[in-house]
Amino acid sequence: MYEKTFSIKTLGCKCNQYESAQIASQFLSYGFKAVPFGSPADIVIINTCTVTDKSNKKCRNYIRQGSKFSKTGKVIVTGCMVETHKDELDAMNEVQASFTNMQKDQLVILSGAIDTDNENTSISTIENAYALPFMRTRGYIKIQDGCDGGCSYCIVPKVRGNPTSRPVDDIVKHAQFLIERNCPEIVLTGITIGKYQYNDDTLASLIKKIITLEGNFRVRVTSVEPTHVSEELIDILKNDKVCKHIHLPLQSGSDPVLMHMNRPYSVDFYIKLIDRVRSSMPEIAIGTDIIVGYPTESDEDFEATVTLLKQISFAYVHQFSYSPREGTLSSNYRPLPYDIIHTRAQRLRDVARECSYQYRLQFLNTIRPAVIEKDGDGITALTDTYLKVALENNHYSRSKLGSIVPVMITSVSEEKIEGSIEL
Repeated sequence: MYEKTFSIKTLGCKCNQYESAQIASQFLSYGFKAVPFGSPADIVIINTCTVTDKSNKKCRNYIRQGSKFSKTGKVIVTGCMVETHKDELDAMNEVQASFTNMQKDQLVILSGAIDTDNENTSISTIENAYALPFMRTRGYIKIQDGCDGGCSYCIVPKVRGNPTSRPVDDIVKHAQFLIERNCPEIVLTGITIGKYQYNDDTLASLIKKIITLEGNFRVRVTSVEPTHVSEELIDILKNDKVCKHIHLPLQSGSDPVLMHMNRPYSVDFYIKLIDRVRSSMPEIAIGTDIIVGYPTESDEDFEATVTLLKQISFAYVHQFSYSPREGTLSSNYRPLPYDIIHTRAQRLRDVARECSYQYRLQFLNTIRPAVIEKDGDGITALTDTYLKVALENNHYSRSKLGSIVPVMITSVSEEKIEGSIEL
């Protein structure tokens, strides 16, 4: 009997990664076989991102690329770019159909992938299915969606809507579902997870309930807005079952730029937050986002950002060159010349690379708990402090795939971290 196949290409945030896993669970439950993107497949799905103009260009390229692997010559498109550019996407010769974020949990039906007349199909069953890890070891759980922030440059509130939180009991059941299937790490994701609120439960109390479950697993928190970090959340990060890692978007190290961006904090507030987080967890990995070349960013503003990056010494920096998004406040302002943005971006990359190296260097000859994962043809370990450690690909390391084990970090360079599993 012929086994139908599908592949998914995911662009953008960890929330999209979770939703791709949810889509994959739908197709797998109806007997489809998953193949890596780039392999021939009956159905090819592109889960898009529209956070920057560069993201849109990437999505278009992957749509064209994906159509070459699809046996129909066309792809299914979903995600945030559908929310903003549906007509454009539908007009592409390579697109079979496009579906919004709200339609993702019914994609296997809406796409026509299954014969609803002959299948025992229930949309409610599909919507409530728990997503398993897809093409990865760690499991993602989406705990909320949406954002009501007013950042001048951001299109996300328009494509994701207002914040909504998933019921606590459902999240805990999903976590239990993953733990029972030997998932070693549960990654809590969403659009603004720091705003999680269901009845009296917050993000911190939700994590407390998850880590009381039995099993050899840990929880990782993703991106949290600086003003959403409570003392309770900082306290729960100290727990041994919670990864020493948090992503705190900064965007700029200049108060005038932050004010123009409509970011609800000052540089001083951010520095004090970092100090509070690190006071009891000096080893914690703190990542951030920086926008380079915002329309009002002067040379002095940029230098302030560089200085702050050096002062804080982030574990990593996600850097974005500013691009106007139609429908946002900042799109009404004249953008800076490309040469200025390009020069600043290159300099910031160099500073961020050095900061990351200095952060990683402190772990040389230390042991950290790490999840062992397959990475292409190699084996890697992801530590609680978000370090990706290359391991020797031997029988012993392969036998530990999907486990949390102690890993000794034996070598650190700007390009690579190497280590070994402690026996």
